[in-house]
Amino acid sequence: MSEQKPDIISSLPLELLLYIISFLPFDSARLTPFVSTQFRFVWSQALLVAHSHNGSIEAISRFIHCFDEHDPSKNTRKLELHLDKSTFVSTILAPHNVMHMSFFFSDGSNREDSFCWRIEINDQVPKRVESSGFLVKKLCLYSVYSLTHEVVSSMVLDFSLLENLKICGCKGLNSLTIDSPTKLIHLSISGCPKLRYLDIRSSKLKTLHYQGFLPLIKIHEHFNLTNAIFDVRQGPSYCNNALDIDPLLLIIKNSQSLTLCRWMFEELIKPSISSSWTSFQFYKLHELRWIDNSMKQENINSLISFLKLCPSIERIFIEIDTNSYSSKVDTTVDDDYGSKHAIVLRNLKLVKLEGSKSEEDKNQLILALQEVADINQPLLTRYLFP
Repeated sequence: MSEQKPDIISSLPLELLLYIISFLPFDSARLTPFVSTQFRFVWSQALLVAHSHNGSIEAISRFIHCFDEHDPSKNTRKLELHLDKSTFVSTILAPHNVMHMSFFFSDGSNREDSFCWRIEINDQVPKRVESSGFLVKKLCLYSVYSLTHEVVSSMVLDFSLLENLKICGCKGLNSLTIDSPTKLIHLSISGCPKLRYLDIRSSKLKTLHYQGFLPLIKIHEHFNLTNAIFDVRQGPSYCNNALDIDPLLLIIKNSQSLTLCRWMFEELIKPSISSSWTSFQFYKLHELRWIDNSMKQENINSLISFLKLCPSIERIFIEIDTNSYSSKVDTTVDDDYGSKHAIVLRNLKLVKLEGSKSEEDKNQLILALQEVADINQPLLTRYLFP
């Protein structure tokens, strides 16, 4: 009986095996799980490398449609597609139907050429769900630029089950339109410094997370958000009085959780409700995250003025960022305005101040809170300013 020769390839380190597989054509690489049991694990960890000769990302669509978690020849989750000598896109099919798609530029280019982007999500329910193929429910897009946004939009049209969309680091993005009448539930946008116009059509949207300069925002349908995050500490990206805040107020008025900067309240919200919506309140708001640049007395007054609009508030988180934008309008508190909205915050349980270690700041805030809340409640004082 002949002696069995040692399996040298299977004994190689995982990193080297992955490197070897990356040079194989896709049709050959997908057969490696049948070499040995160990190669099934290697294939599942593999990074496939492909090249596009015309800038197309069609290979990514094939990669998604060919995925089969239960077939060891089709369950690789990572693809690196080279569009040219200096640009490649990394695609990762993560668990729970999450897809990450990131563009990288090896020549150091930031790809900051301005572009307008329209993303339509196909709301038609598929007639049948394929037994194979990766079903994208959450899509995370990073560093999409002017030469690739159209092909990305074309690919997204096939994601009929998409519920969660994240857009980050698109340096040249100037205008963004999101059109998903019935499907999209969560939308997150950050790291797009040139964004000046945001157009949203999505009646089912429950979570909106926006971080950056506040753009002009146009809303086509009065959907109700439960979680609205406007981290716009960098200030506005538009000219004064250019933004019509009323449609936005209709959207966030029923939010249960809200992140807001003081300047946004002073320059946009307060003038609107003072002149036309004198009875306006955030009746359902339970949690407020307030961003400010200091705890000066006039800033605290603005916070108290906002809290008087929130009868159900339970938790308040205050973040002090000294680099955040400060309002350019007169911040004098209108006594008549305050008396119209004077209420006691009976449900307040937690107040947390972050970014300030000044005892004076804390004491001023406590004194101001006494105007609208009973801060001697045991549960409140236990967690106040940890």
